[in-house]
Amino acid sequence: MAIRCCNSLFLTHRRQFRSGLESDMKHTLFTALAALLVTAFPAMAQQGQAPSTNVAWTIDTLNLVRSGNAEEGARLNSDLACASCHGDSGQSSNDAWPSLSGQRPGYIFKVLKDYQDGKLSGTSRGQLMAYVVEEMTDQNMADLAAFFAANALPPAREGTAPDMAEGLDLLGDPKRLIPPCSACHGTRAQGDFPDYPALAGQSPEFLARALEDFRTGRRSNDVYSRMRLISARLTDEEIAALATYFSTRGTTAPDGE
Repeated sequence: MAIRCCNSLFLTHRRQFRSGLESDMKHTLFTALAALLVTAFPAMAQQGQAPSTNVAWTIDTLNLVRSGNAEEGARLNSDLACASCHGDSGQSSNDAWPSLSGQRPGYIFKVLKDYQDGKLSGTSRGQLMAYVVEEMTDQNMADLAAFFAANALPPAREGTAPDMAEGLDLLGDPKRLIPPCSACHGTRAQGDFPDYPALAGQSPEFLARALEDFRTGRRSNDVYSRMRLISARLTDEEIAALATYFSTRGTTAPDGE
């Protein structure tokens, strides 16, 4: 009886701790993003920038992504030669290209649309992908997203990241208006609904290049300039540390939508 009481008390405290941690993370995220946006909007308005993406998460768009056919996506992965860079199941053997296995379907769909709409044409890889997706339909994109999402995340890589990386992931840096990475990308770096990408198991080379592309503006498909604003506040050492850190994270597949 005493053991049951202790277990019950432990579980209650653990739930309260997790609830409090998630609440703190969300508060830090919203506070930091709000401050970032206040500094960003005047510059964006002055430059008259076009929207960073044309994807809006309406009910119709969400239903389209959920309608994806994984079997059809597997065929497209072969027919369109996606596998030549991203691997047969979405696990890339080339560190210059991202693995797509286990990735959030909403993220894959959005990125494919962004390539097609010219929102990611700031790099040679972006220009190549724009050519690949030029004739794809929205259903094709949903099918590919379903195929990759149905597979497991890539395995964790070996490596040791400086402690600063875990601190940025779990706590961020409120003084520099940097929200916790985990607030959007998940506590296991597994990504989140609707289009926050999984980072677990990606190559350090790809992760560092993505942050650098956001920082320089070569990549600008992030809504409200979130990643551009955050990456601009990171040092070179922090970008390298985060790239190593997320490459060593777990291999659990993302939760279902």
